[in-house]
Amino acid sequence: MLARFLQPRALRILAHVAAWLAVAVLLLAFAQLVVGIGLGLRSLRIVLFVGLLAGFFYLNYWVLIPRLLARRRFAGYFALVVFIGLSFAGPMILRHFGLISLPPPPAVKRWGTLSPLQMLFVLLALVWVVSSALRIIGEWLDSEDLRKQLHSSQLAAELPFLKSQVNPHFLFNTLNNVYSLAELKSDDAPAAILKLSHLMRYMLYEAHAPRVPLTHELAHLRTYVDLQRLRLDAEQVPIELEVVGDPHGHLIEPMLLIPFVENAFKHGISFQQPSPIGLHLRVTDDSLTFTVRNRVFASAPAVAAGAVPMGGVGLRNVRERLRLLYPGQHTLTLDRTAPDFIATLTLTFAHAPVPAG
Repeated sequence: MLARFLQPRALRILAHVAAWLAVAVLLLAFAQLVVGIGLGLRSLRIVLFVGLLAGFFYLNYWVLIPRLLARRRFAGYFALVVFIGLSFAGPMILRHFGLISLPPPPAVKRWGTLSPLQMLFVLLALVWVVSSALRIIGEWLDSEDLRKQLHSSQLAAELPFLKSQVNPHFLFNTLNNVYSLAELKSDDAPAAILKLSHLMRYMLYEAHAPRVPLTHELAHLRTYVDLQRLRLDAEQVPIELEVVGDPHGHLIEPMLLIPFVENAFKHGISFQQPSPIGLHLRVTDDSLTFTVRNRVFASAPAVAAGAVPMGGVGLRNVRERLRLLYPGQHTLTLDRTAPDFIATLTLTFAHAPVPAG
């Protein structure tokens, strides 16, 4: 019974009942202390009047706003509000113009500058404003909740699809590297296969989590770089991997850094010219900055001045994942100026929301 009573709906009903009881008590106290009306039959009229005000409140809240104002029927809405207000004040208005005869109002000890008719209109206006404000604010909050739910559903639907594109693309390129070593009968082929198994284990058992430790993502990146070193000439393609700061204690979206590295090895290597690749990761208490630098060769497709190169499947996917997972909490710049292509990613750890599901 207590659990049912503490449900949000029951609590809302209780809050409304308490609010109207408070209004009735305040009006009774006002009538007795300020206007000079004693308790008795007139107090019952005040309670009835409060009930009519509550009826106007909920009529506006549940009927007039959703059926007229929300459907942009402004003329009909305001006409009905004015009609209801005049209906409340009708007897007072008719008596004011002498059209009907009613008992005179009670002697007033102190009323201020407002007449009874003006005071009635003030109360009606106050009830109308509060009712309308609560309804409009409630509708706005509900629409915001729905928007957030739809956004979470969109994340839950889009992210697995993007990951399903990243992993096969990444695996395909890595298998090609191992195949080239096997074809050359390189002594490094067994080590390459072992490192490939580490990469696949990470992809199978960790890459599907919403967040992974940054240290695991970094270890995965090192394994990939080591695999590339096995197939490349260290003098022709010098690879620098530098980590500044402490990566421990931070979480990151899995497979988020590797597309930049993969793009550098795919497009930044020439077997006729030196092709240095630089990877620099700087970690602070609440953010990281990851910079990948590789050479640009004349055979690469040209990019118009001022245009931002999008890269292949991996970079397009990482852009989309950043948009979904780190909205407003990341910057990504892809700068192509001869002789280098530089990708720089900066993101904040603390404000990266984990999507529902």
